[in-house]
Amino acid sequence: MSQPTCVIYDRLSRLFAEEAPDHRINICKAYAAQRGWKVIHIATDTNVSGASRLEDRPGMREVLAWLPRADYVLASKLDRYARSVLEFQRLLRAADSTHTTVVTADGVVSPENASIIINVLAAFAEYERDMITARITDSKKHFRSRGNHMGGLAPYGYVVTGPTNDKRWAIDEPAAAILRECADRLINSGASLAGMARDLNERGILPPADHARQRDGRKLRNQRWHTTTLRDVLYTPTLRGWAIQAEPGAKRGALTNQPVLDAEGKPISTGPEILDAETWSAVRAVLDGKAKGRGSDRTGKALLLHVARCSECDGPMYRQRRVVNEKDYTTYVCRAGVGKLGIHAPNVIVARQLQEMVAADYLRRFGSMTLMRWAEPDGSAVLQLSEVNGQIERLAGNLAQLDPNGTAARLAIGQITALEARQRELQAEAEHAEGRWVEAGGTIREAWASRDDEGRRALLTDLGARVVIRPATPGAPKRFDSTRVTPSFAGPAWWRESELAEAHLMAIALEEELTP
Repeated sequence: MSQPTCVIYDRLSRLFAEEAPDHRINICKAYAAQRGWKVIHIATDTNVSGASRLEDRPGMREVLAWLPRADYVLASKLDRYARSVLEFQRLLRAADSTHTTVVTADGVVSPENASIIINVLAAFAEYERDMITARITDSKKHFRSRGNHMGGLAPYGYVVTGPTNDKRWAIDEPAAAILRECADRLINSGASLAGMARDLNERGILPPADHARQRDGRKLRNQRWHTTTLRDVLYTPTLRGWAIQAEPGAKRGALTNQPVLDAEGKPISTGPEILDAETWSAVRAVLDGKAKGRGSDRTGKALLLHVARCSECDGPMYRQRRVVNEKDYTTYVCRAGVGKLGIHAPNVIVARQLQEMVAADYLRRFGSMTLMRWAEPDGSAVLQLSEVNGQIERLAGNLAQLDPNGTAARLAIGQITALEARQRELQAEAEHAEGRWVEAGGTIREAWASRDDEGRRALLTDLGARVVIRPATPGAPKRFDSTRVTPSFAGPAWWRESELAEAHLMAIALEEELTP
């Protein structure tokens, strides 16, 4: 009779010096020698969870390959095989197909009792895994409720500080200064995300990932700022110092993350705020306004893009840049009048003189006016109200499935009561938190002087600017002709959005003020 053969298997979730697999493998070898088995292969997995699939473990794949040549598979204990009943049953079925017996060196599962006890013990192994998972989940829930950092890198603008069980965010001043600068430029200077990202790259400001690597002394990856990167770090609720989580059913991301709320529906703070409520709400309002769907008009760098219009088709005039021998021959062109397929006469005008004319006209009209900007006193109330409403709906849905007299139902009712009280507070706060126009500081002329073309175009848009350009008369000299240009204005956005009667009176007063 031939000598029985066995394959030894060992698995570790994490490899520590005191948990090295050698001693367990030696125990298995001694057990095999005692039984008179020949060890034909030893397979190990380290840093592998017992809940993972068999085929995802390199060592277990070796065991499966050796099954046809082995009478027994041997591990020191049952939980070395798996902590999932499903995966353990898959191993048993594979072993049964090759007439191989799965046993343990501690004697709990032996060749004599394997068929009876093995499924019961596997169930206990899974129960232990579930208990570990529950403990970890409860621990995370506890630390999250205290506003502790939950692991990973801190959001851009923060660093992680504090002991292991009480980690929180502290402001990373260099990064926070960049965020405050960009927020100010976005709100008060009409800057674009593309322009600011380009400026940050030119200044050598590291983007979030490389900034964290440099701070931690790690090798940089030479990454760059992109518009989406800048949008995300300005949009996220972490700028208020709030812990965040993804919306239910949504992929985690800056645009879908919401503040983590306590039992009363208030955001849980993990660190100090970088932007106050009013500034952050204004930033989000500007970013929401800049969001464009496919097919929407998109802004560019030209001063009069979407301001200059063709008299023939009312289409936009696009800037066509052209420099020859360091001389600027850039023009604004209506594409509907270009080439053989044009639907009307060519409509082209010199860009530099057109822009100078429009700028002079609008500064004459509006330059002395005080610049205003739209401000939301505390837009976070609306965000919190939305989240509280969602929590109440979820709890109410769960309540219908609970025993009305049970402890879980009483806890759910207590949470709903607290959330409803917070809901009423937020509703009152949201109703009184009406947006308003506030002074941005300085005059329109001062803002114009401090801005680039993108920012100036935003000013023109706020002033309701519209410049209609007619085609040149056939045979006319090819020079700039101001009579082809008809500028008009609808007035500043801050009074165009007032009541109609009030706006009419303001328009009359403005006309009287502007009339020489």
